[in-house]
Amino acid sequence: MYYSITAKKDATLYERSESLNSGIDEILEIEKTISSSGTTNIYNSRILIKFDLTNISKSISNGTIPAPSLSPGVRSNFELQLKTSEAKDLALKYGLEAFPISQSWEMGKGRKSTRKISAGGSLVVEEEGVSWKYRDGKTQYGNVWSTTSFAAGTTGSFTTTGGGGTWYTGSGYSAFRRYDYEDTDISLDVTSIVDKWITNGIPNEGFILLRSGSTEHSGSRINEEQNSVDYGTLKYFSTDTHTIYQPRLVCHWPDGVFITGSLDALDIAKHNILYIKNNRKSYKVGSKERFRIVGREKYPTKTYDTSSKELVVKFLPSSSFYSIEDALTGETIIPFNTGSTKIQCDSQGNYVDLWMDQFYSDRRYKFLFKLISGSMDSPFLERIYDKDYSFKVMR
Repeated sequence: MYYSITAKKDATLYERSESLNSGIDEILEIEKTISSSGTTNIYNSRILIKFDLTNISKSISNGTIPAPSLSPGVRSNFELQLKTSEAKDLALKYGLEAFPISQSWEMGKGRKSTRKISAGGSLVVEEEGVSWKYRDGKTQYGNVWSTTSFAAGTTGSFTTTGGGGTWYTGSGYSAFRRYDYEDTDISLDVTSIVDKWITNGIPNEGFILLRSGSTEHSGSRINEEQNSVDYGTLKYFSTDTHTIYQPRLVCHWPDGVFITGSLDALDIAKHNILYIKNNRKSYKVGSKERFRIVGREKYPTKTYDTSSKELVVKFLPSSSFYSIEDALTGETIIPFNTGSTKIQCDSQGNYVDLWMDQFYSDRRYKFLFKLISGSMDSPFLERIYDKDYSFKVMR
């Protein structure tokens, strides 16, 4: 099963402007500004992002979603995903890491590029809401990020200006990825962090994303925030984007039901037709739906019989999977995944379960199906079915 949610709030913290709020900016940014000397006045930016885990926690409690604390192959896994809007002047190699934030913060309503008129008539930035120095705004609340005497099990760091967030450290409290001249989209395995929120009782204040080695607990990694190397600028779509590329927390877990009963197998070496039985074509955004996938021979052998061959349900190979694309853009929403997008089967035939609240409303999506004869390690035959298996999600 594959399920994802969008972020509740996010913002970028800019070290070179300690009180600037960017809470409703359409872009999240990892940048580094270095002075001409290359050794002093280095300014970084960091990303804060929070997801509401209420429904996921309830689903784990009632057993609908397996707990992330279970053994591999059984547990749910979580990935933090951000889509790149722009990447400029990148180094050949660089790293990013994520930690669970240890202090509360307020998103605010500012943008990096927005300026407003102050009471004295000058142009100033929005300063209410989270920033590099303040957790909730400069004037109205004035609570600052800790910079010394951190709470037990937490830390923080900065290069030039005090602040920049605080986070939990130690085993299971971090996610790291090294980039080596490859796709710049963020996809971090944050299963252990989500497990800490759900089972270890630390409050969910979201993730902080920053360059590699930005904490003393990073071992031998290079501190990419504090050295004099310019690693370029990375910009990502935020939760306030007007595109379909909002940040997502993806939860996926193994689909284990495959009971064929008295059904006969479909021979995919022959010419076959796949279709979705009783596809209503439109579904409510908050519903949970089961799509029945039916396969039959395109040219069945002619025989004298009392019923139509088209009514005979046959089961697909056990190594059959689905993917979902945005019908307009072709963007992959749910990728083929051998662990979590398996087409399941019961005595009535094959099916796919989908939770529709993970899709944007008023958009059309389509299924792709991959059928493999034999095993994944030694496939005998593989077929992709890409027809008009479409549906629309409605409000």
